[in-house]
Amino acid sequence: MEIDIRSLKSSEVSRLRYLPFSRKETQRRRFMLQESGRLVFFVAWRGNLPVAQVLLNWEGGDAAGVPPQVRPWPEVSSLFVHPDYRRMGIASRLLDVCERITFQRGYENIGLCVYVKNHPALNLYARRGYKDAGWEPYLARGVYTDANGGQSNWRETRVYLIKSLRKKYESRSFCSV
Repeated sequence: MEIDIRSLKSSEVSRLRYLPFSRKETQRRRFMLQESGRLVFFVAWRGNLPVAQVLLNWEGGDAAGVPPQVRPWPEVSSLFVHPDYRRMGIASRLLDVCERITFQRGYENIGLCVYVKNHPALNLYARRGYKDAGWEPYLARGVYTDANGGQSNWRETRVYLIKSLRKKYESRSFCSV
């Protein structure tokens, strides 16, 4: 199966509606943050169909309220693979892109937050070398608005993970992105 991973283009924002939990307003806001240089919004495409997404935030942090720790490295957030395309290596490919570009930009570490009960994600990150940063888990909360406009409160305990990129990339040369 051919999967193409690239940063989101303006003409593609409306196609993200095919991803579950995708809200038009949220995706437009994220695209505008990409346009301002604060993040890169990567999408995995199968033809014209978006099957996965991830954000690479240059300034770190997420909207759900990471505790105020010093984090002088980029962070991965909103990694999501459509259920029909899981267990095919797409999440790893998205992480590869984020990690490579982070290192190319001169950063030696990359971080992310994950729900403590999301065992498939925790296992993926552990296999890829992400380690607990040693910070206290924290409670994230927010309001989810579904496609019909219904709202529900959510809350989850998250842990912060960090990965050193130095060993993986220091001896490699790259083409510019």
